[in-house]
Amino acid sequence: MHFLSFILPPYALGFLALCFWWRWWLLVPAGIVAAVLAKIEYASVTAADGPGLAFGIALVVFMMIGAASGFVASGLVLIGRATRLQALRAIYVLPAVFILGFGSYFAVTWSQQKTREARYAPPAAACLDNLHPARVADVDIAIPVAPGILLYGDGMSDDHYILWSNPDARAFCNEADGGSATLKSVVFMLDGSPARREMETKRPFCSRPQPEYLWAEMACHLIPTDAIPDKPVQMKVSATAPGSDPSARERADMLKNQPIVASDGLRTYRSQNDIYLQRPDGYFAQCRDYRNKSQPWLYCTAKEQISDRLAISYNFRSTAELFTTHSATVAANARAIFNSLKR
Repeated sequence: MHFLSFILPPYALGFLALCFWWRWWLLVPAGIVAAVLAKIEYASVTAADGPGLAFGIALVVFMMIGAASGFVASGLVLIGRATRLQALRAIYVLPAVFILGFGSYFAVTWSQQKTREARYAPPAAACLDNLHPARVADVDIAIPVAPGILLYGDGMSDDHYILWSNPDARAFCNEADGGSATLKSVVFMLDGSPARREMETKRPFCSRPQPEYLWAEMACHLIPTDAIPDKPVQMKVSATAPGSDPSARERADMLKNQPIVASDGLRTYRSQNDIYLQRPDGYFAQCRDYRNKSQPWLYCTAKEQISDRLAISYNFRSTAELFTTHSATVAANARAIFNSLKR
């Protein structure tokens, strides 16, 4: 009631300002002037700052709604006079439009809220609990609605599905279960921010053990910033043209510099802020040293061709001391993560 007593007077003032202009040649100019003044006043209020900003905006908004309702009421009265319709007499029109105009804001707000709730409501249990068929390049996969998975469609519009987003999860389930989910790439984001993780872990996927997915633990629990897991913290498998080399550019940049060779054969190439580490077998990764106490590791990126039509790119944490053996384990786990989706 307090809110209604606050917003009703500006609404009534705006309504009364335009509800008695019963000549077209008066109503139209008055409406234009009112619209210009409303725009100026709204811009002035929203440009201000302070604790009363919300109240000022509410006053202006309801005065604008009242003026618009008054304009409509005057227009209906003029139409009624021209057509001699008894239903459009001022005695009926003014109170009816006054009530409907005032209630329109609440009706629109309520409908928007319900639409928003329906859009962001959790998908059906079948969507959350089942595996959904898809295809990337020439490989058939089955995808769970799990946190950390981001899918890019194969269409010209580059549709994408963030599976921790309810609308995206619902859209992907509908497309996949309809048999038309062809993907350009599959991304695993296993090293996200705490705010995103808290939302993601509410998925049913995280409420039960998932031994068939060695990435499930990382997907459902935030990795400590000082940990160096034996799996990628982010990974992308993409369809590529046959014969392409995803690491050609990085290799060319690396070979421009003179390496430092360690006793175990590990080669270190430095290029500005980047470090390239190359094992004796030729495997290499582009790394960055953050030199941060909370991030006491190298953040490395490696790219490989895993088939004629598929390339894999993954980020992982490591150190120069661990790199030779650790990168081999990470590479094997990166392939295993994607293989866990194959049908």
